[in-house]
Amino acid sequence: MEPSWSLHLLSEVLSAFSTENPDNLRQVLNRVAESVDAEVCAIVGNVHIECCIGLADEERRLVLEMAESRPSSLSITGGTLCSCWAPLGAERQLMVGRLDHPFDLEERSLLRAMARSIELSLRMLEAISAERQARRDASNQARHDPLTGLPNRVLVLETLNSWLDRRPGLADKPIAVLFIDVDRFKWVNDAHGHAAGDELLVHVSGILQSAVRRDDLVGRLSGDEFIVITRSSSREGARDLAQRIVNAVRRPPAGAGAELSHSASVGISFDAPHDTASTLIENADMAMYQAKAQGRGRFSVFEPAMREQARERLDLEETLRHAVEQGQIETYLQPVVTIRTRQLLGFEALVRWNHPRRGLLTPVHFIGSAEDSGLIEAIDLAVFQCATEAVARWQRLPGWRHLRISTNISARTLTSADLVQRLQDLINTCGINPAQVYLEITETSFVDDIQATGTTIRGLQQMGLKLAIDDFGTGYSSLLYLKRFPVGLLKIDQSFVADLGIDADDEAIARAIVSLARALGVQAVAEGVETAEQEKRLRRMGCECGQGYLYGRPLPIATVERQWFGGVKALQTRS
Repeated sequence: MEPSWSLHLLSEVLSAFSTENPDNLRQVLNRVAESVDAEVCAIVGNVHIECCIGLADEERRLVLEMAESRPSSLSITGGTLCSCWAPLGAERQLMVGRLDHPFDLEERSLLRAMARSIELSLRMLEAISAERQARRDASNQARHDPLTGLPNRVLVLETLNSWLDRRPGLADKPIAVLFIDVDRFKWVNDAHGHAAGDELLVHVSGILQSAVRRDDLVGRLSGDEFIVITRSSSREGARDLAQRIVNAVRRPPAGAGAELSHSASVGISFDAPHDTASTLIENADMAMYQAKAQGRGRFSVFEPAMREQARERLDLEETLRHAVEQGQIETYLQPVVTIRTRQLLGFEALVRWNHPRRGLLTPVHFIGSAEDSGLIEAIDLAVFQCATEAVARWQRLPGWRHLRISTNISARTLTSADLVQRLQDLINTCGINPAQVYLEITETSFVDDIQATGTTIRGLQQMGLKLAIDDFGTGYSSLLYLKRFPVGLLKIDQSFVADLGIDADDEAIARAIVSLARALGVQAVAEGVETAEQEKRLRRMGCECGQGYLYGRPLPIATVERQWFGGVKALQTRS
């Protein structure tokens, strides 16, 4: 064979491996066989034949069985196959076979040279393939969430933009974006650890994937925020999907304890002319916040007015953050008395925001923002510190050692991992008797996460603190919680007190709460007592304590100290 022809063939072998075409290897083997007038050519590995031409399946198995001994001839169906073997590295070899005609020395030399070229080309191909696969893996990782495997924000935006680009041809199928946020997810992480949080996120991602259609997209934007992009012939279809998601997330995972409750809030936005992917997601995000504001565990559809509300909410949150840092959060105290004698028992601490432009704000104007932003913990502890320091100071006055103080603790603060230690430090610093300190908690705080709440409350119990269940009768607490935890006060919600003597049902509920408190050996405190008639009815039903405008309005600590402890007066003379 002419040397020039050999070089030309080797060049073809190298060029054949320059692309990842699966047929290239067969083409190379065909050219090798043609070069020596052979009928068979194969690349034989240790456990399988990687590529072969000219052999039936049974004959391939025979070649593989004999490969280790490299026989110069094999008996096959068509006759005697004369073979030439050449190594392709440590784990493969090239086998070329020709019926009835052995290979001469020159042909064997040429085939060995070809084998070296093929070996080099295979190594190059493997290196190129590995690099390309690494690039594909990196691209996939850059576009997918490592925890759930869902598309991440990058891929979500790319997909949504491509949908919007095709929008003119699909005008009858509006694009809907559903923004899903797991309610109170931070509490799960704080109370149970990040492993439990990750498990919940994987659970939610599975719910979303099972709820959508094949052509819909489910993605995870960040943290506990998920996205669904869907097309529907009507907007009702997107609303139905949102409701199914809300219902499914609310159900506990299979095998999980029923004491840990989950919910999700969903915002929906529909595409409009000139909307971008980012705009649609922002709109759905605003609608989701509206769903949270309405009570969580529900969905809301975007309306243009929400954009202004979102700006106001962000402004409020930023202003509130500065208010906490600059000491604009103030503690007010409202007296709690014995109803029969109107003797002062203590105070409830209430928070106010001394806003530089809007004046004094009550909690209804900012507590929701404080909870969503996480500032509620700093506010709760600041109020606790101011109130306990003041009452500890007054307890040291003659005749006032019995004074007690109750302060509100939000459900979010209650699940803080270091709450017990921080309260212990504050009590040690001010010197108040912990037996005279009550933490007011709404009864729904228990059931948001009974396990985490229980752990914290047992720590508070060891400190000597007791609980006051606020707004009792308005939620869904059970007697089990009252038995399990160190409850010292049941506070009758003012909505029941307001209609005493007017609404028989409200009076029956108030009477039942008083009876329950007596049976449990705890005190009942009626909130919102404003008239002598309400006081009289509460006295008749045996309610021990009351607070409300009839006994005193909430006042700054300095005013309370001046009015009641500068020259101490009996409260009954101030009715």
